[in-house]
Amino acid sequence: MRVIIVGGGIAAVYLANNLKKLGSHLEITILSDEKYMPYDRIHLCRLVDGSQITSDISLTLDPMLKVELNQKIIKIDKKAKRVFSHTSMFTYDKLIMATGSLPISLFNNEGISNVAIFRSADDCTLIKDGIKSREVVIVGSGPISLELLETLSKMPNVLKITLLIRAKHLYSKHLSIDAIKIIQDCYLSSGKINISYEDEIVDKVITNGEVTLLKTKKLNIRNPFIIFGIGIKPNIQEFRDELRCNRGILTNRYMQSEDENIYAVGECAEVEKFGFVAGHVKECTSQADCAISHILQREVKKFELEVSIDMLKVGEFDLVEVNSAKFTNEYEKILISSKKDNRIDEYFVNDDKLTRFIGINSNVDIAYIQTLIDSGEKVDINYLYENRLIGERGRLVCSCEHVYVQDLVDIVKQTGITSFGELSDFSEAGRVCGRCKIMVQDIIKESQHLIDPTMPRKTPEDLKREKEIAKVQKRLDKFNTLNPINKLTTKNLEAAMESLDIAKSEVNSWVSMVTANMQLHPNFEQVVDAGVTMLNKIPIIWLELSDCSGNSEAFIKSANPSIEDLIFDYISLDYHELLMSASGEQSETILQDIVKNQKGEYILIVEGAVPLAMDGKFLRIGADAKTGIELLRECAKDAALVLAVGSCALDGGIVAAAPNPTGAVGVAEALKRDDIINLPGCPANPTNIVGTLLSYIMFEELPSLDKFNRPLWAYEGRVHDNCERRGHYELGEFVQEWGDEGAKKGYCLFEMGCKGPYANVNCPTMKFNQGTSWPVQAGHGCMACTEIGFVDKFANERVYKEDDK
Repeated sequence: MRVIIVGGGIAAVYLANNLKKLGSHLEITILSDEKYMPYDRIHLCRLVDGSQITSDISLTLDPMLKVELNQKIIKIDKKAKRVFSHTSMFTYDKLIMATGSLPISLFNNEGISNVAIFRSADDCTLIKDGIKSREVVIVGSGPISLELLETLSKMPNVLKITLLIRAKHLYSKHLSIDAIKIIQDCYLSSGKINISYEDEIVDKVITNGEVTLLKTKKLNIRNPFIIFGIGIKPNIQEFRDELRCNRGILTNRYMQSEDENIYAVGECAEVEKFGFVAGHVKECTSQADCAISHILQREVKKFELEVSIDMLKVGEFDLVEVNSAKFTNEYEKILISSKKDNRIDEYFVNDDKLTRFIGINSNVDIAYIQTLIDSGEKVDINYLYENRLIGERGRLVCSCEHVYVQDLVDIVKQTGITSFGELSDFSEAGRVCGRCKIMVQDIIKESQHLIDPTMPRKTPEDLKREKEIAKVQKRLDKFNTLNPINKLTTKNLEAAMESLDIAKSEVNSWVSMVTANMQLHPNFEQVVDAGVTMLNKIPIIWLELSDCSGNSEAFIKSANPSIEDLIFDYISLDYHELLMSASGEQSETILQDIVKNQKGEYILIVEGAVPLAMDGKFLRIGADAKTGIELLRECAKDAALVLAVGSCALDGGIVAAAPNPTGAVGVAEALKRDDIINLPGCPANPTNIVGTLLSYIMFEELPSLDKFNRPLWAYEGRVHDNCERRGHYELGEFVQEWGDEGAKKGYCLFEMGCKGPYANVNCPTMKFNQGTSWPVQAGHGCMACTEIGFVDKFANERVYKEDDK
């Protein structure tokens, strides 16, 4: 596939690099209208002051990408899938417009030597050469103008600068007077700068291609050098005839235009559903990710409006802004300031919810602010006050990656990296928009003395794992209060182990087995062990519907109790009709108490099918004779997690076998929900149940699931691939009839109807009864009891033919 990307900015390069990374087979070409290789516009000020040249701020490109310079695209032929510049033609299969934006100028500056805009490397050259011996006039007070103002004020050949502002504020009209004064005083302290508020250009005199006199409402400035930094607009003028446009090129949420082969991302695109045009790098890269996913049809995602974070570091002040897409002018403001620290935190609140934050020299935890805006939670003013002081992670450095000072210091200490280049394996800080790159480099340099030379170096995987384990441990620490109904403690578990003569070494072995089967690194064994002792802290309801109680029976064998039995007993289910001592109305009271008073806290485990025929009357439960479906709906409504355990709970199982007179279905179908976690099996392996509970308790999220909502760690592997008899299958050695020589020698059971090639579950590796055995090892073929419709489809001793109906 040939992909053409029009544009050479951050959005274009980010998209090209990541598209190539995920689709190495693609032929990708970037068409840029500039004469330089793509560079980072964030650092244009360094070209103005001469501290760097264009190649120093160039963007990193995948070496397999092709770049064509000096190619300004002026026409698109959608039918022939071609684009044209003044000199060339390029064909495409997919076209991505990433042309960015154009600066706004108050008058046409073409041919005028002392007027510039501030947008490109060539603009920087013009400014650098043209400001000598002139009064510089900067028009506009947004972030671009303020950054340039800071740069020019430090240049010795610039003697005087006038900042011309139509309004009476700096940066934003929503800032408080005190915040504006902090910014203003920072600039005025140099003595070079004059700020003219509520002023604008009213006339000019042009002589021999130069502005010799600039007239404003308040000033007359002779022989100025004028720089416009008043705003930008989407760069789409040449494409309005070929593509549907409004402010930008109109796209859907996959960033696809009305032409299925043309996409647009970044400042030139307008997401039609939201009327949204990106203004921050993070928004541009998010759009690029959506376009990539749609082009490759891999984990396709739609663009969502997100909270944006902007930072401005100038001289004596740092400014950070966190802004919701829902921000409006209808707000109340909470202001927390400190004259001593020259700090102001401004919180914009609408209906008691935070929609924007602007901080000057702020110490606030920006990640918390973003979470607060995202969640829509009501603002706790007391917490905002407590949060005003610097947190453990220090100040925010990289807003794109949410990296703080202490995060970088920790990486240096833990890994021993010595340069910005080495950081890339551990963090993308400083590499997304590049604004914070110098700060990141400085922190790495200043932290070198903290490195222990004898320390073994850690890999990115080591650090990631450590963070995950720390996160799990923090979650486990939440469970510091017992379930009020359950009075079991860790000592109860230890006493039970002693009474059943189960050594700690056996438990450790079991924990190792569960950790491995959950596909976790051995380093997680400690938190898995801790998770087991937390299983009795969460209220669990176990419903039995239409079934044989096989899954419950698998836990409560009368002889030689396994560790799973002990763990199950330790869980001490709050409600289980088969096991609990309470009965009748007393048991119903317990159930109602949990459902009513512990909403969103309890876990619901459902065993058995759900009869729906005759309005569910085939199954009546309890003193109130509720139907199974009524009880299921009541219990599932406010459950934190619903597990459908066993084959009957998956799709009706044996109960739903043809002709299915009771109209039995699985739990998910009965509830019409797609978030039910299925743990099929006849019976389900107890360890798979415990492992899934542990996964939820430890990670507060569900494990990766397959298309049937089965945890991949337990149901990804095919029985046939892991079977101990697989070698005999490959050699063509099969049991032909029960009791023959092949059976005695452990030959493959495929000819006797084993359905292992069609079943996905970990039976061969996990086995039952603490890894003692499983059906095939015991001499009977697999029935594929974990698969949809297994009773009618697989539960026989005939070779399965895939074209059978």
